Amino acid sequence: MALLGKGALVIWHDVQDETDYNEWHSKEHMLERVAVPGFRRGLRYVALAGSPKYMNLYEVDELATLTSRPYLDRLNDPTPWTRRALPNMQNNSRTLCRVVASRGGAGICGFLLTVQLAPQRAGTDALRVWLLDEILAQLAERPGIIGAHLLEGDPAASRTGTEEKRLRGAADAIADWIILVGGYDADAVQSLSDETFGQEHLLARGAAAAPSVGLYQLLHAITEPDLAVLARD
Repeated sequence: MALLGKGALVIWHDVQDETDYNEWHSKEHMLERVAVPGFRRGLRYVALAGSPKYMNLYEVDELATLTSRPYLDRLNDPTPWTRRALPNMQNNSRTLCRVVASRGGAGICGFLLTVQLAPQRAGTDALRVWLLDEILAQLAERPGIIGAHLLEGDPAASRTGTEEKRLRGAADAIADWIILVGGYDADAVQSLSDETFGQEHLLARGAAAAPSVGLYQLLHAITEPDLAVLARD
């Protein structure tokens, strides 16, 4: 699964009313987001291991799409359903990212391993080289694995104030780096949490602290062509 575009918005959160959240996210929110110019695909995953329980991924043309006027206008004019849904979210992490590398084939993966980590100041280059030259391409070739990606967060862009952010209440956490590994075999994807992205391994390679790792299963995905189909109905 190669990512679409050079930017991504990655979100984790827990929710109180899961039924209302899933209805809202599938039947309004993702449709609304993918309709913004520059948005290519929206996906919602639920945790099989790790936390928070939900993970959302939006693939966009470039990082600037996520600070563009059309998107900010949308964030500052939330719908009534959005106003009801956002205060029910807790443990929010929301990071605007540059896609540093995306390796893999076409399609959407049913399972996704997410790794949040921060590099040591002195080890940033070495950790990036290790991931880019030794890990990502090799992972994408393994049985059961479809794609592997490295995203680097932009803290300044991620802190942009909006009405939707105000409705969530507490400040969002922001990730430094995010590794995403997708596949069709849950066991193959899960095995990487210890084998490749275990704490001791990453610390030895230049990570500044223990990584946060989760395994997620796809619930729903919406792409640009889906909007065209809906418009014809």
